[in-house]
Amino acid sequence: MVRVNPLPGRRLGSAALTAAITALAEAERQCAALVDAARAELFDLATGAGGHELRTVLELKRAVHNQRTPKPSATNRSWPEATSAWLAARQRGDLARSVLTTGYENCLAEERAALAQAVAAEPFQVSLALTSPGVLAAVRRYARSAGRPSKQDRKSERGILQHLARAMVRTSPLARFTAVGFASWADQGTALDRVTFQRRRTHPLVSVDRALFATLVDGLLPAGGEVGGEAGGEAGGEAGGEAGGEAAPAATVRRNSSLRTTQDAVRFRRRDGAQIRVLSTPLTPQLTTLLDLLTLGPVSPAELGRALADRLGCSGEQAAQLVLAACEAQILLPGPVLDEQAADPLPAALELLRGHDPAAATALAEAASALDRLPRATVTERVALLNRLDSVQQRLTEHGTRPGRLQVNEDYVLDPFTVSADGYRPALDDLAEVAEFAALFERHHELRALACALFVERFGAGASVPLVDHATALVEALRGAGTRLSGPDGNLGPRDGSLARLLKARAAAVRTIGERIARHRAEQPQAEELALEPGLLAELAAALPERFRRPAASYGLTVQPVAGRLVLNGCFPGHGLLGMRFLGADRELGGRAGESIARRATAVFSADGVEPCEDRGLHGFNINHRIPLLERTITPGEWLGVRLAHDPDRDELVLLDADGARVRPVTLGMRWQELHPAPLRIATLLADTSPVAVDAFGWERPLATDAPRRTVASPRLTVGQVVLQRRRWYPGADFPSAPGPTEAAQHLVDLTAWRAVHAVPDEVVIKTGSDRAAPARIPAGGGRPAQWRPEKPQYADLASALAVRALPWFLERRSPGSYLEEALPGVHRGRHAFEWVIEFDRPAGARFQLRTSCE
Repeated sequence: MVRVNPLPGRRLGSAALTAAITALAEAERQCAALVDAARAELFDLATGAGGHELRTVLELKRAVHNQRTPKPSATNRSWPEATSAWLAARQRGDLARSVLTTGYENCLAEERAALAQAVAAEPFQVSLALTSPGVLAAVRRYARSAGRPSKQDRKSERGILQHLARAMVRTSPLARFTAVGFASWADQGTALDRVTFQRRRTHPLVSVDRALFATLVDGLLPAGGEVGGEAGGEAGGEAGGEAGGEAAPAATVRRNSSLRTTQDAVRFRRRDGAQIRVLSTPLTPQLTTLLDLLTLGPVSPAELGRALADRLGCSGEQAAQLVLAACEAQILLPGPVLDEQAADPLPAALELLRGHDPAAATALAEAASALDRLPRATVTERVALLNRLDSVQQRLTEHGTRPGRLQVNEDYVLDPFTVSADGYRPALDDLAEVAEFAALFERHHELRALACALFVERFGAGASVPLVDHATALVEALRGAGTRLSGPDGNLGPRDGSLARLLKARAAAVRTIGERIARHRAEQPQAEELALEPGLLAELAAALPERFRRPAASYGLTVQPVAGRLVLNGCFPGHGLLGMRFLGADRELGGRAGESIARRATAVFSADGVEPCEDRGLHGFNINHRIPLLERTITPGEWLGVRLAHDPDRDELVLLDADGARVRPVTLGMRWQELHPAPLRIATLLADTSPVAVDAFGWERPLATDAPRRTVASPRLTVGQVVLQRRRWYPGADFPSAPGPTEAAQHLVDLTAWRAVHAVPDEVVIKTGSDRAAPARIPAGGGRPAQWRPEKPQYADLASALAVRALPWFLERRSPGSYLEEALPGVHRGRHAFEWVIEFDRPAGARFQLRTSCE
């Protein structure tokens, strides 16, 4: 899969500013390189000098030592070679400083004119209209300023720069900022590094958020699920809202999405006529069991009653009364009447509403018409259409009984095409080795091992328990056990000691590469790159215990090609997961990516003979929408019969269906795995891979101090033809502080001098280190740690006066631990940023292999 940005690259710095910055940086580097030789020459001169000559020599020696401009008299005589060269470089640097300080305002004005022109581009504004209407208003004002922004416009510059950089550099699908396409391998295909954006071969697809829309429609229909109840039986979503009046159980029932549980109570919203009340009730064991049974989505009252009777040991009639009471209290609500996984839910909603609420149907038809026009609308037309949709949403919400939203989503999909590996075959082979190495740090390894040990400790070897009943407690136990992995407790994990060996292998890998980096810094401090020998990663990855090689696995590695190399950006679960929501559009355009991914996913998940079954639920998030892929599915009702069991022969956890046969439920939605319901989280960690945060291994980090005295640099790490990690700089106390209101020009000079000392390029990306263990700390019932996901990277052009003015703001907004990373590849005028997702599958017990065919 390829992700390409429609907005072509453009750097804002003027030619004069770029030349002055380049000259200053080069002069600073030359001065730094000549310091030792010049001081030695001046020391020799001082030993034989006296009087006025000695004072002149010592003054110059101090200037050289402190990297300061000497007195003008120093140029009135001849000096030895290195000293003369230092003086000449210093003079060139002073000239560049003068150009930067005296010409700063002119350069700033040129950049503002260039920025106004850049943000006037319609493709940029079209996406902002949908994603950031407030920013769009500021952008349109700035574009009209033609480089002469008002005070209000200047206040908006930082935010505008941030969004412009996102549109040019960050290849993450959002509206039309990034287009997505699927390619198949072919000898005569497009070269990996020759991807271009062609607007005529790209298709905008507009839709509504299905989970939110289902809630809105539910509130417009009669209470009690009397209409279309059967349709929601397998929708699987959990759409939020409150019921309109007290309702008997419908075809399906689900949890009220406003439910919030504490240790001993549950709070929820209940609608009484036009009034909404927030109620609380004790969280009894019976209520806990009832709510657990609905974790995976809506279930028929009959199935729910039977499952509840089995758990509570009561009669079917008593269980039915509990369900009815929960419905009357609105702790449970009727299930959704729409299939939330439908390609387009609007036609079905219109059909339902025409017979029951003609006014709502008319308003919804107006919304459908606006949605149809959005893909072809100009910026002005799009703003008007989106305002119309907001008006329709308000009318429908006021008319219905549940709050909902007409949230509009837009995807931008490329025509299917072919791609050739020519010129990058060695890099692809090396990338397979990187996938092997990444698997050593697969987070699901330790979670599987810990889950197995915790299960045996709690229930005994060979035990079997209902999954939905115990998943939440197991997830919470895993959170606690995960924090002990770094401690001295050697008894964690299965009895075979595999977890301890895994942690030891990881520590050895980090230590080995960290030692290579430290040695490189000491022996070659000026070298930009550290090439790790190709066999090193394979040797380190070979230490992965056999227990963790048993399951088949799949990874999608995000890379950017640069001159025969592949620059690694990230490592994610494979089998098409990063492109799931685009597969339907690809199929409509004649692509076969869906068929290919379905075959591969089936092969990966059934490697041990267990047929996978697909959970089709949205689970409250539209990003989980995708076309059906696997032949077998599992419904929320069928989840109630799934049991979590310990296999004593292999000492691992497995899932069994109601008949005792092995079953493998999987979700192919794009939502982060840690935000799935607890039973699905357990099923996922038993069967699938997780994102591997390569940037969080910690092998290159400086000493653990708040601000080291001097900036610490880390070299570019390469393995064969793969860039494992870009060059990095961890700013220290020598990093220029934020300037005052009148010090912007001097701040640019100081920053350029700092860059010269540490060989920092013009183009960098500001990043914040991610916490690798944070996802495991997400509670089973929801909520997120403050830094459960890394902050978004921010591109910065340090040869731009505007970008340097915004730099302190960019840094202040980020969490501690931020660093600068080289922008590789950088921004080139007229070129589109793009990124490939290249997938590797590993058969059980084997090695990762590149899939080079659609078959």
